[in-house]
Amino acid sequence: MLVLTGAAAYAQTSPARSGMAVTITNPRGATLPGVGVSVLGVSDRSGETNSSGQINFTGMLAGTYRVRFSGARVVSFEKEIALEAGQTTTVDITLNAAPPPPEPPPPVELPLGPAGAPRTVSLVDLIEQELIANDQPRRDTLVSCSGNTRSTLVQLNQDQPQRLYDAAEVTYYVIAGEGTARTSGAETPLDAGSFVSIPRGTAHVVVRRGRRPLILLATVSGTACEDAR
Repeated sequence: MLVLTGAAAYAQTSPARSGMAVTITNPRGATLPGVGVSVLGVSDRSGETNSSGQINFTGMLAGTYRVRFSGARVVSFEKEIALEAGQTTTVDITLNAAPPPPEPPPPVELPLGPAGAPRTVSLVDLIEQELIANDQPRRDTLVSCSGNTRSTLVQLNQDQPQRLYDAAEVTYYVIAGEGTARTSGAETPLDAGSFVSIPRGTAHVVVRRGRRPLILLATVSGTACEDAR
């Protein structure tokens, strides 16, 4: 009786291995490099086609596999492929080109307000002329307005309610008084000379502190002016 041992016994009892030879082309017959190939089954494999549009998988067990072909330049495709023991199966796949990406949306054109005339003004004199009364909670005086930029003298005897400009940027320059700016949960003290820049889409609150009015120059950019000056 002949008894096999070692490598000879393993070769006699182990199942014969299979393989898969894949070639991917486009509808005109040109090979497609860089296409991802994912093989799922009893012997998982993955990789990309080479410069000749080919990829080979070896040492696989016989069985039925789900194979997916995908890439940025092709339409993805899936196929079931059966491998027989001891054989290399040739797989020829034709993939269509992926559609071009959609065109980016056209830029949103904001309405543009009328152009105002050049203007020079003394804010000190303007405050004296438009000084807020003690019983007024707030007083706004338009300083200039042209196109999509509006500057307003804002005087506060009370806290300003929360504001949010979806499509406009706003800046505040403190002329006199004391206060606090609240943005994104943070508080920043304000006094004469302070400057605050608020990006669009940012909720914010301006709070007065002390006994004197908080006087600001507020400039909003991004919304059309209706009263050009």
